Amino acid sequence: MHTHSSARRPADHSYGIIIHHRLAWWLVDFPDLDAMPLRARKLSGRLTPALADWLRSETGDPGVGDDVAALNPESRCWSGEFSTVPSSTDAALFDIDAHPWGSEAGELETRLARTMIDATLHPVPAGFVSVFSALPPENQPVLAIRLSGYTCAGYEVLTARHMPTYRPRSPWRDISGDAVGDNGSDIIGWREGGEWIAPT
Repeated sequence: MHTHSSARRPADHSYGIIIHHRLAWWLVDFPDLDAMPLRARKLSGRLTPALADWLRSETGDPGVGDDVAALNPESRCWSGEFSTVPSSTDAALFDIDAHPWGSEAGELETRLARTMIDATLHPVPAGFVSVFSALPPENQPVLAIRLSGYTCAGYEVLTARHMPTYRPRSPWRDISGDAVGDNGSDIIGWREGGEWIAPT
């Protein structure tokens, strides 16, 4: 992959996933493979000038762009080691400054990365437990919350069960047993709701 380290701005080094989600590029940091993500940082979509120059020199193509997609043109989601620096144009965003190696992101990491981005964009409302703080007892129906796909509401509440033993790659299931992600976003939070959903 591509390496460079900027001497002008302090760089932050991490293992994570670069993913294009919600119309933007993000870097989601993980402590280890298949662990829970630590944070999601929105990228400027740009490489630092020095990394872009290095990439052009390494590929022998002076026309290679200075955007994140140039690092891995065949993918919109991959894992690896990265260095980032605050963007020179927007302090809330980050530029990629180094990328020593990368590989195809796993299914679990990709799902967790998307969920972390959604929870970063729209924090879990009061009264709900973040899926990154705790998970409900297995197979117990709960009220779950996810981002809504409709403009009339920011969130969608549904009855769901967390079933990691039965479906480890897609543990959140609706009451019928279908994967929650089949018809919308992933779950970002949950709460007990026995008074509403207790069996009769």
